[in-house]
Amino acid sequence: MKIRYKIIGIISVLFLIISACQDLDIEYKNYPGLDIVFSDPDNVYNVASGGFFHYYMTNTSSISPRMSMWVMADQGTCSWANSGMLDLSSEPRMAFNNDVTYTYAYIFETYWEELYGNLAQVNDVLSIINGGMEIGDDGDDTEMVRANCYFVQGLCLGYLGLVYDKAYIVTDEVPIDEIEKVTTSPYESVIDEAIKSLEKSIEICESNNFTTPGSWFSTTDVSNDELEQLAHAYAARFLVYKSRNADQNEVIDWQAVYDHADQGIQTDLAPYMDNVKWKNWFLNYTIRPDWAKIDLRIINLMDPDYVWRYPDDGTEPTPKASSADARLESDFNYVSVINMKPERGYYHFSNYEYARIDYKYVTGVNTGELVEFSLEENNLFKAEALVHLNRIPEAIDIINNGSRVTRGQLSLLPLTSTKSEVLDAIFYERDIELIATGFGIAFFDMRRRNMLQEGTMLHFPIPAKQLMLLQDDIYTFGGVENADGINVSNGGWFLEK
Repeated sequence: MKIRYKIIGIISVLFLIISACQDLDIEYKNYPGLDIVFSDPDNVYNVASGGFFHYYMTNTSSISPRMSMWVMADQGTCSWANSGMLDLSSEPRMAFNNDVTYTYAYIFETYWEELYGNLAQVNDVLSIINGGMEIGDDGDDTEMVRANCYFVQGLCLGYLGLVYDKAYIVTDEVPIDEIEKVTTSPYESVIDEAIKSLEKSIEICESNNFTTPGSWFSTTDVSNDELEQLAHAYAARFLVYKSRNADQNEVIDWQAVYDHADQGIQTDLAPYMDNVKWKNWFLNYTIRPDWAKIDLRIINLMDPDYVWRYPDDGTEPTPKASSADARLESDFNYVSVINMKPERGYYHFSNYEYARIDYKYVTGVNTGELVEFSLEENNLFKAEALVHLNRIPEAIDIINNGSRVTRGQLSLLPLTSTKSEVLDAIFYERDIELIATGFGIAFFDMRRRNMLQEGTMLHFPIPAKQLMLLQDDIYTFGGVENADGINVSNGGWFLEK
């Protein structure tokens, strides 16, 4: 039986899976060897069981664009070079070094490879099941496995579309003999295909009753209704975050966003971290004391009288920030010592660290749930969609019943608020409340508002190693001199200061 996992063709990563695992923060225990027997239903089940785990580990790895995107969005700041952060947060912004000789090239290559590796596995499972194989006693698990595989297929395609300017659309519907003929598609098409995959998962969930074992999502069982809600929520996420600029953001299908979010999650998606198999390596670094910090852009949002950028002469800002928002005290720590190198730019400096998640988590002292997709994010999608649908009072109601009041203890947003004021309140909540949850949220939000600093690339190019293997021209994005508002930001939040 031919399977995509064994294909050595246009998507070269499919034969690099095992070696790539050795470069990641944690070895993926769910990866089958290349000699896996796909004719055995139990093996097919086991491959499918690792789909979400592999997605989670890929999207929370430090060996991915995520940490760079965090500082490129000026939500976090760090002068260390790990994960390409120093280069990609330079001021002024420089072009991305898309070269196989680049010291941190493996960071960006691995993410691409891991997404396609996971995609290959779920595609193989789907092809086998759609070809007639039944899973479980009397086939009882077949539809559960199919729904989860289409869900993971949607997640992989969705992030390929969010992160890169183009990618290969390879699903279970692409015949094996046609894979080598697949060409790249623009990010819009990739995300459209991701939505289709999620809708397939939704359709299966609506027509069947099943429970996905808790081990597939860490510890908690997921019913068919809950998986359906997750698929709707991710569909809303992809629809909203796909925009590369403010013009595109205005013409999003906001009715579709609302419909998906309205049927989305009813509670946080928060896998349990055991610090053995399940571990969030992005947080291991971003909430590490005396290392990464919270950018002063965020602190200035809570206290407009506080500096929005560290002084160029290195003078520590005084006094400390103060705010009516209770989260300044609950979610952030003020520190007097900044362990960063001045010669790399004082603009990296900040006296504030993120404290909402206890650092004890990453040291292994304790374990617990970490939010991957918060209910608040889903509700803010609904609120933003309602604003664009001119249902502003309903949007205000969501905001006033959300984190603005429950955690921030801020005053209610007046019912007389304008569209602009409501949107400002929504993005304020997104900036403060969603830190350290889903992959790239701050970057995607800043991108779709023309807020990324001028010269910041709006998406990554296909990694140079992949282009070389295909004998395609190597290209890149970024740099103030290339600012066009299409591939490279020509806006920037500095313009508002």
